[in-house]
Amino acid sequence: MTSRDSRTIRALIIAAAATGAAAAGAQTVERPDFTGVWETYTGAPQVRASGFGGTRAGLPLTEEGQRRVDEYRELSGPERLNAAAHCADYGVPAVMGLPGSYPLEFIQKPDQLTIIFESNNEVRRIYIGDRQLPPERRLRSRAGYSAAIWEDDALVVRTTDLLDGQDQAQPYSEEATIDETFSIETDDNGTEVLVYTAEITDPIYYTEPVEVVRRYQRYDGFILPYACQDELWYELLELRREQLEAGEPVDARMSDIYEMREEKE
Repeated sequence: MTSRDSRTIRALIIAAAATGAAAAGAQTVERPDFTGVWETYTGAPQVRASGFGGTRAGLPLTEEGQRRVDEYRELSGPERLNAAAHCADYGVPAVMGLPGSYPLEFIQKPDQLTIIFESNNEVRRIYIGDRQLPPERRLRSRAGYSAAIWEDDALVVRTTDLLDGQDQAQPYSEEATIDETFSIETDDNGTEVLVYTAEITDPIYYTEPVEVVRRYQRYDGFILPYACQDELWYELLELRREQLEAGEPVDARMSDIYEMREEKE
């Protein structure tokens, strides 16, 4: 995130606070409490959100975006190699698609929303209001850095500082910005539904923003341990890229990475 982006978010926060103070005397907006464990909403079918099965069809790809999608198709090989199969974090927004229908848990505080995913034991921290890490101290990751404000009864999030998401169903580059919202609705059966939307803006991959929508319902259960790591995944991708660029068969396996590491020790 640039200093300009930081100033923009801070301006939005200040404006939102001022608007809220002005309206407080007339009407108090009840903000939802996302706290609890959630699972995939079963009241309606949903579009695949994770990277399993490859890139989502019909994306508004740029020429460079199409080139990268084609390259990743070659890197993934006939077995459709994917990040999660090798213990890499899913990243945002794929992890919000509940890979494998694993549950996720929200822990909400006034200045932070923490999301714990059973899948890969991933954790997201969304910082709310003016409690933000300075841009120069932020580290890129597959989950990125998420800053949020409240707009009436919806939590509005901007996620930046992302690592390359070439393996996502909606792939993106490190220049991508993801604008997300979290809100709660009630369906016709009286079921409480958590609605998540994400809009991916990326000048490298897309000619226009790409939207992702997911819905969840409350789950009377627990999050179980499930831990992995992601650096091996990137090493495997890089080794396959070297093979592709050299015109060799793209068939490197994780065992090759283990052997290379052992040779360095």
